[in-house]
Amino acid sequence: MTGTRIAFFADVHSNLEALEACLDHARQQGAEKFVFLGDLVGYNANPSEVLERVMQLMSSGQAIAIRGNHDTACFENYKHQMNPIAHLAIEWTKSKLSHDHVAFLKNLPLIHYEEDRCYVHASAYQPESWHYVTDGLSAWRSAESSGKIYTFSGHVHGQALYYQSSVGKLICFNPHSGDAVPTGRHRRWVAIAGSVGQPRDSNPKANYLLFDAENECSYFHRVSYNHLLTADKILTAGLPKDLSIRLLKGL
Repeated sequence: MTGTRIAFFADVHSNLEALEACLDHARQQGAEKFVFLGDLVGYNANPSEVLERVMQLMSSGQAIAIRGNHDTACFENYKHQMNPIAHLAIEWTKSKLSHDHVAFLKNLPLIHYEEDRCYVHASAYQPESWHYVTDGLSAWRSAESSGKIYTFSGHVHGQALYYQSSVGKLICFNPHSGDAVPTGRHRRWVAIAGSVGQPRDSNPKANYLLFDAENECSYFHRVSYNHLLTADKILTAGLPKDLSIRLLKGL
């Protein structure tokens, strides 16, 4: 088993400042590999710059990326599956992406397996349906479908960790920022990385997850970044004001 420390980034949502802050923090924590768990674009004002950054990391062999529902909406009609503000943001995003950017998103997998780990944007159960993992039952379905010890996902924009009990149920544990959480291979885990680019727990700090494979330990981090600049970029771009307010309040 590799001793690599892996950083998991979900729901970047075109937030360049949050992404760079989380990348810097992860490297300081010893991360050697980066996994992007979907929704690279949407909501915020730097979609092409975020995609270029991720593409660069992937071309250098440092990163893996999974496709999310907002990524998919850039080339499929998701109008009736999104709220009006999210749809407006996607339409704006599409106008900023090159043909190569769209082709890149199209070619991203919905799910990826690596050793004893599964990477998926939403749930490993019917990943194309974008089921939310919000309780023990939905976490159990995801773990059963992944078939791996560790299932890493995003989509819900909050951090959570589900662990398998002695009777097989998946139980939710709410991690504290920066704490070392033992995640041994003697049970199954479903880890929700939170959102890099649009936190929704009344805390504007970006979320990401660091997994230490060698020591079987996970760290859920919160990282400060210049969210005021990102919020201002939203207004300058002509995107809905509510998206700017969400970043300021972490809602």
